[in-house]
Amino acid sequence: MAAVPKEVTKKKLTTFLAELLKIGCVKGFKHFAMHLRGREELICSIVNKPSVPILLSASNSPGVSMNRNTLQMLLPRDGAPRTLNQKLQRRLSGYGFINVGLPPASPSDEEVDHDENTTMFLIAGYSKYSCPYVWVRSNHERIILCDPKMAPEKDFPLNLITTSEWREKDIKVWDVIAELVNICADPCPANPFEVDFDYFEALPLVEKYLASGAMVNILRKIISTGPHGYDKRILKNLQTISSLHFHSLGELSEEGRLPLFQESLSTTK
Repeated sequence: MAAVPKEVTKKKLTTFLAELLKIGCVKGFKHFAMHLRGREELICSIVNKPSVPILLSASNSPGVSMNRNTLQMLLPRDGAPRTLNQKLQRRLSGYGFINVGLPPASPSDEEVDHDENTTMFLIAGYSKYSCPYVWVRSNHERIILCDPKMAPEKDFPLNLITTSEWREKDIKVWDVIAELVNICADPCPANPFEVDFDYFEALPLVEKYLASGAMVNILRKIISTGPHGYDKRILKNLQTISSLHFHSLGELSEEGRLPLFQESLSTTK
């Protein structure tokens, strides 16, 4: 396969980082939570064991095809390492001549916000690597086979289907997140982007309106870049969250707060 021109890769990475910013600002997913860490990094914490039994589903994104057997092969309990080996890292990084692989900007040992019920991942699109990668940041033993005597292995990037095919195929940030949910959550959710409606119902009115609008926007975006095996489930959630969004808008209007709200938005632009 011919090498992808650097100009094309650079443009793809710019688009990826824009998607990273778009989805990283969205709150209210049931199976994971996110926060941005600068322009190139997204921390994604995935719930290890969903509270309600759910079905295993394939992530049928463009360029991503995972069935039950594939997912079982990838899990550490089946004996398969899930990180890129050092030789491959040195080749991909472009810094092999000085024996440098693909380390993250900071080692995982520096993470202080650990939660036993979730596994934290770092999704990053560093310009120096010209390709997005994912690193495990907590509960490594759930995802990778790691020798306690080999601490550097904890900071090796994961060998994911989405990131390995990113240069040649149209892989989106949400495709990467869907794969992470599928390999981390046990049991795997039928819809990795299931909405947590209890979260939205608990928000103050203005925050509910803004947060639901952001969720509507990203769910539409995910569906538009399909097909995915979970599109019908996303669409069902999209209909419900859209209804909640417009209901919040109606409440703001009825309370006479809409003009003040619009004025406050205009002053922040």
